[in-house]
Amino acid sequence: MVLAGCGRASEENVVLAVIGNRKITMADFNERISNLPAQYREIISKRKKEYLEELVNNTLLYQEAVRKKVYADKDVKKVMEEARKKILVARLLKDEVDDVVDVTEEEIVNFYYANQPKYMEPEVMRASHILVFSRKEAEDIFDTLQAGADFEETAKTKSLDPTAQRGGDIGYFAKGQLMPKFEEACGGLEIGEVTPVVKTKLGFHLIKLTDRKPQELKPIDEVTEDIRQTLYVSKHKKLLKDLIERLKGETVISINDEVLTESETDAAILSR
Repeated sequence: MVLAGCGRASEENVVLAVIGNRKITMADFNERISNLPAQYREIISKRKKEYLEELVNNTLLYQEAVRKKVYADKDVKKVMEEARKKILVARLLKDEVDDVVDVTEEEIVNFYYANQPKYMEPEVMRASHILVFSRKEAEDIFDTLQAGADFEETAKTKSLDPTAQRGGDIGYFAKGQLMPKFEEACGGLEIGEVTPVVKTKLGFHLIKLTDRKPQELKPIDEVTEDIRQTLYVSKHKKLLKDLIERLKGETVISINDEVLTESETDAAILSR
């Protein structure tokens, strides 16, 4: 076991490339790969030689930029300073906010039961229909259905809607997905019952309700991650706000609103 451990340690110290005075070891290489997003790690693991060549090229370019003192350029300094600020702020927020936010399972459960309406599955209905362009024809079809004709078979031969090929079945729908008159007619039906003629902008319908699923609460397992994200965002905003308020309270801040207002006025005049 000791020998195996030493073997792994020595492998990490193996030098993969030397570029001038810069060395890239196996440890450097593996660390760079591990810091990549997951979708890229898998690609790089199959193309390590190409990735190493890219690192060598980037190192060469960096060394040349340093040799030519590109860092001394005024514009480069500004960009580097802005980048430095962003990096430091990002690290501060990570330490003071991101890594501090904690959402417990108890909080998730409490939020779930306190916000049940948000996680309700709406009532859905399933219906089939026969669509024709004449009220007289619709009434005649209704009479045949009342006399015992099969609804689905009649839809296949009489309906002008594309759903005719599947017996008029339009599938499940929730309130607000179909035409109001169509939904209203379905709402008053019992399963298996057929409406009298219903007129919509499409024509004349005979509608059969084939199923109804009442409103029900989604299982907590289905919404746990959604709740976790909601609570995380809420806590994150509060921590960030508290941090900024604390810093404002500890710092003397002076803002010249008059100059800002004058600047906005001048810009408005120039834009006319």
